[in-house]
Amino acid sequence: MSFLTPLYLFGIIAVGLPILLHLVRHQPKNVFQFSTLRFLEHKPPQTNRKNKIEHWLLLLLRAVAVMLLVAAFARPFFKSKDLELTANSTTQQTILLIDTSSSMRRETLWNAALEKAKNIIQQAGKNQIAIYTFDSKLTPVKGLNETKQLKTHQSRKFDQERLTKLTPGWNSTNLGKALTEIAAILQQQAASDPAKTSLQNSTIELITDFQAGSQINSLNSFSWPEELKVRLHRLSVKETSNAGLQLLALNESSEATVRIVNAADSKAEQFTLTCQGKESTSKQVYVPRGQSRVVEIPTQEEMEHVKEIVLSGDEHDFDNTLYLQPGTKTKLNVVHYATPETSDTQSPDFFAKRAFPSTKSREVHYLTVGPDSPKILISSTKIHLMILSRQLSQSETSLVKQYLQQGGIVLCSLHDESASQTLKSLLPFPQKITRKVTVAPAEVNGYALLTNIHFDHPTFQMFQAPEFSDFTKLKFWKYQRLSLPDSIPHQVLARFDHDNPAILNIPSGEGQLIVMTFGWTPQESQFALSTKFVPMMNAILAQNAKLVEVPSQFTVDDNFKLPNIKQLTKITNLNSSPIKLAIGKTDLEENIQPGLYEVMVEHENMPAQKFAVNLAIDESKTAPLAMEKLEALGVKFLKPGETTEAESKSFDIRRQALIRELEQKQKIWRWLIIVALAMLCLETLLAKWIASPTSATRKA
Repeated sequence: MSFLTPLYLFGIIAVGLPILLHLVRHQPKNVFQFSTLRFLEHKPPQTNRKNKIEHWLLLLLRAVAVMLLVAAFARPFFKSKDLELTANSTTQQTILLIDTSSSMRRETLWNAALEKAKNIIQQAGKNQIAIYTFDSKLTPVKGLNETKQLKTHQSRKFDQERLTKLTPGWNSTNLGKALTEIAAILQQQAASDPAKTSLQNSTIELITDFQAGSQINSLNSFSWPEELKVRLHRLSVKETSNAGLQLLALNESSEATVRIVNAADSKAEQFTLTCQGKESTSKQVYVPRGQSRVVEIPTQEEMEHVKEIVLSGDEHDFDNTLYLQPGTKTKLNVVHYATPETSDTQSPDFFAKRAFPSTKSREVHYLTVGPDSPKILISSTKIHLMILSRQLSQSETSLVKQYLQQGGIVLCSLHDESASQTLKSLLPFPQKITRKVTVAPAEVNGYALLTNIHFDHPTFQMFQAPEFSDFTKLKFWKYQRLSLPDSIPHQVLARFDHDNPAILNIPSGEGQLIVMTFGWTPQESQFALSTKFVPMMNAILAQNAKLVEVPSQFTVDDNFKLPNIKQLTKITNLNSSPIKLAIGKTDLEENIQPGLYEVMVEHENMPAQKFAVNLAIDESKTAPLAMEKLEALGVKFLKPGETTEAESKSFDIRRQALIRELEQKQKIWRWLIIVALAMLCLETLLAKWIASPTSATRKA
């Protein structure tokens, strides 16, 4: 037990008062002399000694009452785990937050940052040190959880070693995100500390060039904790002239439109643009400081050889090169085994042909293979999708099965009962199993609707949003009731409302056989005339693993989301070693740098897809950022020369406030006073009983 006002405990001396009063014997005031006794010899009566205590119980009650009152004035309280945590959290925490964005590549900025970080570590004393770096994301070098696992002298040694391994990257600066994430981690750490002393004892040592291009929008929606302080170590360079390039557009004829941004603190205003290709051409551009200019690079015959545009005229060249990669058209081949379209506008081929239009980014070659058409050769034609809407011959069946084995996508439409033989012959199972496959016309009372749709499958993924997931207007007048034995692995992607399968996915070799138990012409259903037809047909086409489409232009901060492919992917940069992606991995997490890249799939006869990566234009805005912008968003900065003494004083005040709050919650003093009053009442009753005649008589 502890006391809020322990000086009141000196009042315990008052417990001697009832003892003193208890021992006092009063002499009778009125003495009557009896006449018959005057001649007797005066002899004082033999009485008990004055210091003899006659009523121990009374004395005890009085003493206890006094002690309870004294204790009540001292305001006792019981310590809790919160106070123990507070006492343990007095260790100061230093969080080193080092900027590793591309703007830190200027001149001696990075060396200055490392020197500053080393000095902070040396002067940290017994403080716990955590190290984080940031650019577009926050990266822990030595996290807050790790700081408590090492002793101080070991920690300092490892901290210095870790600093030497750090280098600035190419990403842009997201200062707001870094600060909010660090503050969130500290708040989470302080969740078990109601006094928030861990926040009070933490200081963020921010080492950065504090450039104007830093993104701070994340702080708009974040409530910065009052207790958390940031000490800014702003780094600067002597030469401040800087300008950067940004690609605004690159049209089909490879005509580039670029923007030149001149920093607000730049000293240069005259720059030169050079297109580096077979023959280099230059152009002079005037850009006032703090402004930007848009320049169109004229189309040249040899523009396809122009891969870089270089800016010159400023002091820093880390952001002066713009890489160009014109977009390339993807060539797709779709083969439809059907009756060739003549003048029939209601045939399956009529609608299927129009479901795959050529666009700016792709060129679709659609081939209808009729019963009398010459045989196609898979080895000479790269086929991305096969559609079956007629019965196949034996040779055609063998070719389609070979295509499936090689990983192709085949869409089979069971428009009538005769298509069952084609389906059975395509299944990669023995005859005794395929013989159990039955296809029969379903009895449709009016029309049927699709239900139990698997929206997580790529075929229906684009309809996941509630505004697109309504299939109730898609009606089917006729379909086939397909029954597959359990020994054939398959997935039903959608059913009719009669519970019969509507669309199935059957794995076959490396490929997929997608079966529709209906036809899409208006005589059979509304499918071809609905808004679902074209997206679904193209979604089935996109499931081809060989169909790798990569955008041609990125910035280093973009999410490099590559198509999910089943083979190992190799990404090659002309200036660095190849980067290999694991099977199925679509995120490129490596620290990619500006340049031209190629994506290649191993063991596949596929042409390399190229893309360019450029620096974010905000990194070129190297003028100093005003601290007031961050302070307006709530960030608390330590003033120059401000020490941690103020923090310690504030910590003590905080701890005292916590103790007062704890004592107010418990209010033990009230119970002590109640018990003291009870003691006094009991003492009064006991004293009255002792002084009563009955008691005296009984005693006598």
